[in-house]
Amino acid sequence: MTTDPAYLEKCRKDLTKRWSDLTSFVSDAIREKWLAMIDERYAPRPFHGLAHLEHMMQLFDEHKDSLKDRYAVAFAIFFKHLEYDPLNAEEAERNEERLREFAAETTFDQANYVSRLLLESANNCTDAHLTPDKYGDDDLHFLIDFDTAWMGVDEGEYTKFREAARSEVGNLNDKDYIERRLKVLQLFLQIPNIFATKVMRDKYESQARKNIKSEIEFLNSLAKSA
Repeated sequence: MTTDPAYLEKCRKDLTKRWSDLTSFVSDAIREKWLAMIDERYAPRPFHGLAHLEHMMQLFDEHKDSLKDRYAVAFAIFFKHLEYDPLNAEEAERNEERLREFAAETTFDQANYVSRLLLESANNCTDAHLTPDKYGDDDLHFLIDFDTAWMGVDEGEYTKFREAARSEVGNLNDKDYIERRLKVLQLFLQIPNIFATKVMRDKYESQARKNIKSEIEFLNSLAKSA
C-alpha cells in the first residue's frame, strides 16, 4: 500500500469530500467530530489506512449502479475498519458499536442495515464464496469484494500490500506471524471462490490465487530459514 505523502493527502481530501456529502444531514460539529476520528484511526496505518479506504470508495464508484442501497454501503465502507486490530476477533462488533454511536448522535435511520453489513462481512465469507459456480449480487457481496480486491492486483503491487500487512502486526514475532498468516491464506485457497460477485471474480480471482500461492511459498521459505 502506498505511503507516498502526496497521494495520501489526495486520498484525505477526497475522503473528506465524500464524508461531507454523505453526512449532509448532520450538524457541522458532528460531521467534523466523526471525520476527525476517521482520519485519526485510518491515517497511521500502513495497510488498512487512507489508501485502502480510498480504493474501496473507488470500487464503490465503479459498481454503485449494481448496489441495492449505495448510501448504506458507503457508510459501511467508512466504518468497516474504523477500529482495526487484526489480532482481535471482535473487530466487527467494535465497528458496529461505533456506527450505533454515530446513529445515536444524528438522524441516521439505516443503522440496522449498515450494522448487518458490518457484522456479516466480518469473516469475508458467504454462501457465494463457499459454493462452486455460485455468484452473489447483494450489497454484502460487493462490500466484501471491495475490501479484498487488493488480493487480485499485479504481483509487484501485491508484494507492497503483503509488506504493509506485516508491518501492521509488528508486535508479533516472525514465527507467530507466519503461522497465523499461513492459516488465513490457506483458507482462501480452500474455498471455491475468493470473490462473490461475477464482475469482481472475473477480474481478480485468477490473479488473487496466484498471489496467495506465491506468498505461501515466500512464508514457507522464511519459516525454513528461521
